[in-house]
Amino acid sequence: MPIFYVNARCRQILRLLLDQQEYMTMDRLAKQLGISRRSAYYDLCKINVWLEQAGARKLEIERGHGLLIPAESRGCIEELLSEPGTDDKYIFSPAERIKLIFLYIVNAAAPVYLEQLVDCCEVSRNTVFHDLKDVAERLKPYDLTLAFHNRRGYEIVGSPVRARALFILYFKEMLALYRDGILKFFDREAIEGYHARLCRIEQELGVAYVDGALLAIAALLPVMLRRPEAFELPVREREEMLRTQEFQAVRGYFPQLREDEMLYLTLHLLGSRVNMIPPGLMESASNQEIADMVRALVSEFERVACVSFDDRRPLEQALAAHLKTSLYRYRFGIQIGNLLCDDIKNEYPELFGITRIAAKRLEQIVELPIPDEETAYLALHFGAFLKAPEPHADRLRILIVCVNGISTGNMLKREVQRLLPEAKIVRVAAAVDLMNVQNSCDLIISTVRLNSVVPVITVHPVLTAFDRHAILSHRLVAPRSLTVKRDRLFQVVKKYVAPEYYENLLADLTACLQAGPESDLDPGSDTGLLSVLDETRVAVFEGADSWRGSIRLAGESLLAHGSITRRYLDTIISQIDYYGPYMFLTESVILAHAKPEDGVNCLDVSLAVFREAVRFSETRLARLAIVLAAEDQEKHLRILQDILILVSDAASVEALASCAEPSELLACISSLLAKSEP
Repeated sequence: MPIFYVNARCRQILRLLLDQQEYMTMDRLAKQLGISRRSAYYDLCKINVWLEQAGARKLEIERGHGLLIPAESRGCIEELLSEPGTDDKYIFSPAERIKLIFLYIVNAAAPVYLEQLVDCCEVSRNTVFHDLKDVAERLKPYDLTLAFHNRRGYEIVGSPVRARALFILYFKEMLALYRDGILKFFDREAIEGYHARLCRIEQELGVAYVDGALLAIAALLPVMLRRPEAFELPVREREEMLRTQEFQAVRGYFPQLREDEMLYLTLHLLGSRVNMIPPGLMESASNQEIADMVRALVSEFERVACVSFDDRRPLEQALAAHLKTSLYRYRFGIQIGNLLCDDIKNEYPELFGITRIAAKRLEQIVELPIPDEETAYLALHFGAFLKAPEPHADRLRILIVCVNGISTGNMLKREVQRLLPEAKIVRVAAAVDLMNVQNSCDLIISTVRLNSVVPVITVHPVLTAFDRHAILSHRLVAPRSLTVKRDRLFQVVKKYVAPEYYENLLADLTACLQAGPESDLDPGSDTGLLSVLDETRVAVFEGADSWRGSIRLAGESLLAHGSITRRYLDTIISQIDYYGPYMFLTESVILAHAKPEDGVNCLDVSLAVFREAVRFSETRLARLAIVLAAEDQEKHLRILQDILILVSDAASVEALASCAEPSELLACISSLLAKSEP
């Protein structure tokens, strides 16, 4: 049995825990290490593998408390940490072993024996047996099977296209380990040679590919050469592929590939480009189909999200550039997954949920299901074009550097602008474009590590709470941010204070902001439906004299609260008069809204139930009318997410429509939302 060691960060975790006499939560542990909670959890899994192999007791997270090394285990762990050479070998987490086993089997020239996997993962046979069961479960959604043959070993059975797509995804997720030389079973010399050829194609074509894409393709090429597969394309698409400059380049640099495999490689190159918007993209006759579907998608997002993009053209161009390549990936099954998908779901749940609803329109057009991974990309595009606060006069100049394409770069720009409304984002750039940046910016926020004379904050492509903390606490940001916020508060409060106390007030505000939690500095809003809705904003009516009357009845409480002017309801009615009942969320629920400038004073929402359904057209009868007053393009998204949950199925709508009193209606809303919580 091999001897196991832990890396430096795992040792740091153990020493932090040994220094503690009280429980430490995973959040606090992650914050002290400057890593994500997920990374801290993976490190804990590695530590437990190490402790188990050493015959020591594993660490357990106690629910509601966190981690605490028991007194009886402290001496043993201290002794283990004092042994020499404890930084020499990398321990794979359980999640990493699953990907490692899959990559190993697909990369192998023949079926793989259990002993080979034991040596590769450096764990016990029993652990590998358990991991193989997990691998088999992971493969089921992709119609792949982990097969075992006596005297031959394990192999992956199923669609080669899907197996390769999963190989690409897992390789990208393990890219850092490959670059560090930890994945030793790959033929690095061959891969580096193929990677060099792909980089020359990138240079010759004058394009840029998503970070890690070419190296992942290079890692797959030995498999393609060893086990070539028939890759069938419809005649029209095949002829189109053969005419591309990418195919000509592939044929020149990889003549040993069969034509089917050349086409497969061409599809990867077409689908892996960093999305740059070519001139005239939306006007090109060949792209008219994409232009039409993008316009329909944006219109649907505006309808569902209750927003209106003042200038749709840049958004439509960005989406068209993205869809032009992404449709290749998903239509032909060459991509599974999105490395940013989970982060986008976690950090922007409202935006993701609304985009998923809007994407159903796209599904109807392309006649393909839109997976969550693609929805996440679309959400980034939409989020990037929602209005951010305007920067102020005295501004810190920030340059955004991102290698993952325009959607991620623009979204990162918007998030930084939200976080630092007083700063000026000078531009979004690729790492290769950085020249004399000290003349144009004071600070760089980058998704890749950079060597620069200008200070750099390295963040994830999708900002985490730890990234926001790193930005807000940076020496160039913190003083400016605090001063701007203090001065704004002072302007609000000083009219209630005598002039002789101004100096003390400024000092107290400064001290208060310096001591406040970081979450107070984040301008994001977490306003849900129940934080706004109360019994004065819900009502039950027998009916209405007309659909116009129902809108006025539903919005009356917002007028009473001063949240809207009467012009807001007039505008809603005129829009329905002109465009028809397009505001219906479901067959019997209408979400009435207009633009903020049409008479919104502050964020608010009201809900009315009509016992007798109100007829808006021959096919549209409303039992529920919701009036939403959104004061910008973002603060209402959490409210909207809750509304969409309430009307997501017919049973929920029926429960709401059956309520007889405002108190009953409010209780029903609370119950339905509580059931939806994970």
